Amino acid sequence: MFTALIVAGAVATAISLDTARIKTLGAATDRQSAIRLAESELHRVSVQLAEDPNWRDDLTNGQSSAWIDYAAIAGTADAAARYRVSDVDGDLADDPFDEIEVVAHARFGSAQAAVSVTLQTGFAPLDWLRYGVTTFDDLHCDSGATLVSERPVQVYDDCKTGSSGDLTTSTLECSGAIQFPVRGDISGGNVQRPTFDVVGRYQLAGTEIPLESLSYYGGLRAVHATVLSSNTNPYGPLDPEGIYWIDAQGQSVRIINARIVATLAIRNASRVYLNGALSWEAPGESGAILVTDGEIEFDVIESTLDETTQGVNFNPPSTPYRGSDSNLAISDRFPTEFRGIVYTSNNLLVRPTVSGEPLAITGLVMCRDLRLYHSVFVSSYDEVLTDVPLGFTDPRPLRFKSGTFRRVDTL
Repeated sequence: MFTALIVAGAVATAISLDTARIKTLGAATDRQSAIRLAESELHRVSVQLAEDPNWRDDLTNGQSSAWIDYAAIAGTADAAARYRVSDVDGDLADDPFDEIEVVAHARFGSAQAAVSVTLQTGFAPLDWLRYGVTTFDDLHCDSGATLVSERPVQVYDDCKTGSSGDLTTSTLECSGAIQFPVRGDISGGNVQRPTFDVVGRYQLAGTEIPLESLSYYGGLRAVHATVLSSNTNPYGPLDPEGIYWIDAQGQSVRIINARIVATLAIRNASRVYLNGALSWEAPGESGAILVTDGEIEFDVIESTLDETTQGVNFNPPSTPYRGSDSNLAISDRFPTEFRGIVYTSNNLLVRPTVSGEPLAITGLVMCRDLRLYHSVFVSSYDEVLTDVPLGFTDPRPLRFKSGTFRRVDTL
């Protein structure tokens, strides 16, 4: 009898231990399943946001979504997830390039778990970067002007001429009338207008050059007879990325006889005049040289930047020319060049050069109306497709920011 009681007690204890172990194993399994479901929800939300161009307007910052039932997929009655999207500045809609935190909260059986990650712009190139020239309205070729572009040209509306002109390109994509000869294929246009403030992007990223720090040239505030780069700024503090911005306060600004290895963003300009000899290239591997909301006018462009004529050393130790040896002499000569993106949300005009040779740009031209009264040659600048400039990235594709994935408290 006593032996039977001992055996019965041992069996009961074993059953109790097995039940506890089963419960513990079940809880651990639920916990792992809840974590996996939360991780899956993070990926689902990132795809959903990337495919919805209006999500910043439709979602409320910091507000959790409704529970999404995943019982049928998970194979258990209690499997669901929800998420929350938050912008660090509290406003999802103010800047399409702002990073966001996404928290996914999941429940599975008896367990709950939450994980978070920071999503950032995927730095995919805007469609514009595949083209040599983009106009957000018309293209005008007048006075016998010829536009030659090694990359395709896209025109939102009409290709016009008041006298004569022509276009040579691999493909013209134009949605309106074409009034002059085109050498190349022609197809319909589908130009996407900017959805964000390009000039504002560079202004936020750059260093200000106060308008009053510019001297006058020909009655206008001017960047004149100087070198401007990430290592040289005669107008104020250096910008390590070589991005500078100017508030023109409604005035016109002139850029003349200078060597620039930088991006200039000019806000509130009536017109930006580009004159004389200019050796101008974007900082880094690729980028913009000029972005503005004012009209741009190329006029009386000269072919050579001459140190002796200007009395300026354009090849100082701080900014050697194209990686060559610098010097302190004032006897060098540099070819005029424009290497980078030229962008304006306004019109861009090209008038005759001093030599009569076509205006040469290695880069991209983007503007509202492009009005040519002199020939222009736009060479390919394919670097922008692999090293995308910050002001010309598509904000819609999103990616996980490295090092930000972590487990957090449930919502």
